[in-house]
Amino acid sequence: MLAFALVAANEPATSFWYGQTADDVTAFRQVTDFHLKAVFPDRSFLHQVSARMTPVHPTNDKNAAAKDAFMNDWQLVQKTESLAGRQPAAFSAQSAEYRWHVERPGKDVLYIKPRKELFLPDRNRIFSFYARGAQHAHQIFALFRGPNRLQQEIFICSLDFSGWKRFEVVIPPYLRSRNPLKQNRFELYFQGLKVQSHFRDQPGMSVFNLAQMLIMADTSDKKIPGADMPAEF
Repeated sequence: MLAFALVAANEPATSFWYGQTADDVTAFRQVTDFHLKAVFPDRSFLHQVSARMTPVHPTNDKNAAAKDAFMNDWQLVQKTESLAGRQPAAFSAQSAEYRWHVERPGKDVLYIKPRKELFLPDRNRIFSFYARGAQHAHQIFALFRGPNRLQQEIFICSLDFSGWKRFEVVIPPYLRSRNPLKQNRFELYFQGLKVQSHFRDQPGMSVFNLAQMLIMADTSDKKIPGADMPAEF
């Protein structure tokens, strides 16, 4: 059974990242700014979907808890960028709004992917995700794969809520393994998101927003919970 934790937006920021703080051995990375996103149809079905950038964002939300949570995450990203000697990542108070017309509830699947899957270095990590609900029961999964082509869909949330929420999931350690064809280095790749329509929903338009996604990579001996799990049993 995969271990995962959902963090409500009204919880204090100290509970995020399992109590980890930004230091010289823990890296927080922004996965994508959504400008590289592309929509891929499933089963040759051409989805009626549009995407646009909008100022609807956790930092502009009236829910102060969601704003505080996002700014806490972003401060960790900025600090670890500076500790690594890199230019701090640009901050953009925008989100991607997706308008998706579902014709076959339970069968229609929407993939939201970067143009090229993202290589994730270092040890196993945690995935932080911000979404604005659609009042539909569509389910969002994160897609990862290892060098052995083992793919994993990790459930993140159902979009049956309103307003912004923050979700946090542990990426299973067994997905990250060594690639004998590339100097035996550890590899893990982020392939994007999968939105699965719910079979009990009614056909029609569904609107939801996605803000920045963040990944924590633990490069120290103080691994995140479950990171010391053996790759083979």
